[in-house]
Amino acid sequence: MAVATRGTDNRVLRVCRLLNRRRVRYLLAGGVAANLHGSVRATRDVDILVPRDLANTRRLLNALAELPYRIAAELDATDVARKPFTIVGDEPRVDILTVAGSLTFDRAWPNRIVRRIDGVRVPYLGLDDLLASKRTGRPSDEADIEVLKRMRRS
Repeated sequence: MAVATRGTDNRVLRVCRLLNRRRVRYLLAGGVAANLHGSVRATRDVDILVPRDLANTRRLLNALAELPYRIAAELDATDVARKPFTIVGDEPRVDILTVAGSLTFDRAWPNRIVRRIDGVRVPYLGLDDLLASKRTGRPSDEADIEVLKRMRRS
């Protein structure tokens, strides 16, 4: 029986497989990225940070259109690339972010961490960028910042 790597589950790996297959440039963010850094945090959605690039956004939506309810097939790539976030309420729910707090994809890309989990390439925000992305003022993000700062000191 395979043992799951903390921070991932089948829904995260399913999204990463779909995005990787279409050569989408993305970074996992939010609670999943926090879990990959070792935080124990419940999260139901998969947050991804993407560049404001129309060709990439088209590949992204084509990939996510393979999820069960095909909600991404109904979205316009130009609108998604222009907005700070778009929620794709599929199974799993995927939040597409073009900015996370004050963090952009272009700023985060050089600091990314990439792991292989069950043969799937999983790129996610480095710890400093994750902390920057969490500076939103939301109570859940403030709690994440405290946990992540403690982890950095350990």
